[in-house]
Amino acid sequence: MKPEILLLIKKIYRGYFLPDWLWDRLCSLGKVKLVIDPKELSADKFAGLFAGKDAVITSWDMPPINRAVLERANRLKIISHAGGEMRYFLSEEIFDQEPEVVVCHAADMMALPVAEHTLCVVLACLRSLFHFRQWVGGTENWWDYDPAKNRSLVGKKVGIIGLGQIGREFIKLARPFNVEFLVYSKHLSEEKAAEQGLVKTGLEEIFSACDVITLSAANTPENRHLINRNLLRRIKPGAVFVNNARGAIVDEQALIEELETGRFMAAVDVTDPEPPEADNQLRSLTNVLLTPHIGGPVPEQRYWLMEEAVANLKAFFEGQPVRGIITGERYHYMA
Repeated sequence: MKPEILLLIKKIYRGYFLPDWLWDRLCSLGKVKLVIDPKELSADKFAGLFAGKDAVITSWDMPPINRAVLERANRLKIISHAGGEMRYFLSEEIFDQEPEVVVCHAADMMALPVAEHTLCVVLACLRSLFHFRQWVGGTENWWDYDPAKNRSLVGKKVGIIGLGQIGREFIKLARPFNVEFLVYSKHLSEEKAAEQGLVKTGLEEIFSACDVITLSAANTPENRHLINRNLLRRIKPGAVFVNNARGAIVDEQALIEELETGRFMAAVDVTDPEPPEADNQLRSLTNVLLTPHIGGPVPEQRYWLMEEAVANLKAFFEGQPVRGIITGERYHYMA
């Protein structure tokens, strides 16, 4: 008997996530019920979707999967998420209430595109590309520019805050620039860091010493405003601070006030809230490269997430290893 599969997806994402060939692949695994825009359903109707389902694929912007939903999921064996962040919709009750249910996500598929964006904005800020694009429109003397605005990544000290898959992918991309990596991670020993050519250190050292600081920590309650005023005041002149994680991890008002001094640049892809208010200074400060949360997979890559979610279902039903498994312990420190 083929498994019953529930696929939850927003209408605006279906074209990105679910090309015809991938839909056919999913349907080959079992009987699929596709539900578009599940947030528009009542809580009772949403919970009812889970009755009799062996597997559920979730995607971006999901309704809560809580105790009431799990009580209706009488046959559920696996939840495969076509994305990374799950804390916002998946209750941790699942690990106590349904400990046999496999929970997995596709976060690793997002890591390389985010790392690529991080490297892109680091180089753009160091070279002041957006400044020079405007500057050349108003001068005939191309050699009379401020040399402090034209800098290189080669040989710099780079701070990595949060050494998950994104941080590791960024390290791979940045290594050819012969940089020195200083890393803040609660899950990395000094010995393991040294083996990988990294220096494990504290946040204060990173903010005081590094020319480039990249934030890729998880958006957990414990990490809210992890990057606070005390740390931001330590950023040295000419440094670049990049937030490709989540806006809530940074004290945004403190960041704005420190940026107003003009002594460093910031590339900000995520804010708190999103989008920022119309009068938010991040929109107007000339030493800020603000982007609209585009650091993840570009539209042509987003099917990677659903492809991984489907692959995990196939592996599970064939008794093969499932990638990206989330345990109760991992749930507490992941995004």
